[in-house]
Amino acid sequence: MSIFLDQNPGLSAEAFSDCLRISISDGNLGDLPVAGDDTVLQLTYDGARPATPTAARLHDMCNNNFGAPIVIQDTIITALSGGVDPNSGFDITGNGITYIDSNVTPTVIRVVYDINNCNGAGIFVFDTDGNQISLARPPLLYHELSHAFRGATDTQLPNDEPPAETDENVMRTEMGYCLRDVNNHGGGCGHGDDCAGPPTPDDGGCFIVSATTGSPRSAEVERLRGLRDRVAARSALGAQLIDQIYADYYRFSPAIAAELDQSAAPREVTLRLVVRPLLAWYALAGALAFEHTDKAALRRASAELSSACPRLLSRAAIAGVLESLLAGQPIPSGAPRMLRQFAPQIEAAARLPFARWAILDALALAWSPASHRKPAAAVGQWLASAPLDRLPASRGMQFEAQLGALARFFDFDPAARLQLGVRLARARPDAAAALADHGFVSRGDM
Repeated sequence: MSIFLDQNPGLSAEAFSDCLRISISDGNLGDLPVAGDDTVLQLTYDGARPATPTAARLHDMCNNNFGAPIVIQDTIITALSGGVDPNSGFDITGNGITYIDSNVTPTVIRVVYDINNCNGAGIFVFDTDGNQISLARPPLLYHELSHAFRGATDTQLPNDEPPAETDENVMRTEMGYCLRDVNNHGGGCGHGDDCAGPPTPDDGGCFIVSATTGSPRSAEVERLRGLRDRVAARSALGAQLIDQIYADYYRFSPAIAAELDQSAAPREVTLRLVVRPLLAWYALAGALAFEHTDKAALRRASAELSSACPRLLSRAAIAGVLESLLAGQPIPSGAPRMLRQFAPQIEAAARLPFARWAILDALALAWSPASHRKPAAAVGQWLASAPLDRLPASRGMQFEAQLGALARFFDFDPAARLQLGVRLARARPDAAAALADHGFVSRGDM
């Protein structure tokens, strides 16, 4: 069996985002063009079968790992902003449908779902007490893929809703949502309880990532939050740096997110040009900082960066536009419309040292062809330029005590650690001995 993402509505990025959440963002999900057919992308899921139930099911569906014979080989996922499914004629606003389409050869299974949450009103279903609970995009898609799973193996039940809702509850459990009553198939447009409540910016949310992926609980937001928490747990200086980045970020991101909420096309462009490349860059940096001896993890992270910044989008041209912005030059008239649309906010971000480093510098490097030739070296140079020397000064002994944890981030590139050390030594001459002890400066340079 194979899964394809329908590109005709222009919302395949949203479908991929929801599949990424189903995969628990383990770094092995991707999409590839299909030779001779530019209407779809094929969903790929590399690596061994994961343990998490939703990820394992998706892995099986992408890799023909069913125990039962496969009756229908291909499933096509179509994400719509509500409205009528052009193939079936059904209005899927606030809902999703799965059906066998025998009007094409070979026969396919179609999964169609509303990614606009019933025109922004929300979608609700019921828990076992009859209370309205929300139905987010990933559980909705996973519910429909449950139908597709049984359709592909010809194992549908006369009433196929209870098993689909049981599978939906597996997804809900993974996301921390309320569980659905599998014997109550009702629902509609409107808000319901999430049980845990939506995350706030202080919880590590991201306005722009939330806007482009459709949810403050999306896989991308959770992945970003997970990396933030991992860095903060390892290093107090890293946690301080993240706090300063968020402080800068909140000065310009709400305005961008508000505009993105108004239109699907800019959301998809932003997802492909900004969000995915940045997340892939951060994932590679995290792999190098935490797992630099794991060659398989580094290969996966490098491949993800390559996939997130495909050559067909002209890496050099996009990197050139970003580098012009960083140099204080006006955005070129030929730059992608999204960059021109948000020029004031981008120019404001370029004047904020922490946001500039974390977002614009990282994005320019993610798109640079040179970074793809030597990704570890590019990440090392980026980490070496981190504005740690601009953090508010902490007391001497406290700063010195934090250097050991910070130094370990650079075990993959000691030369980059020395480059950062030069700036730290200038900013904190009182900590010269501790910097030398942890490899940030050479004792011969003291």
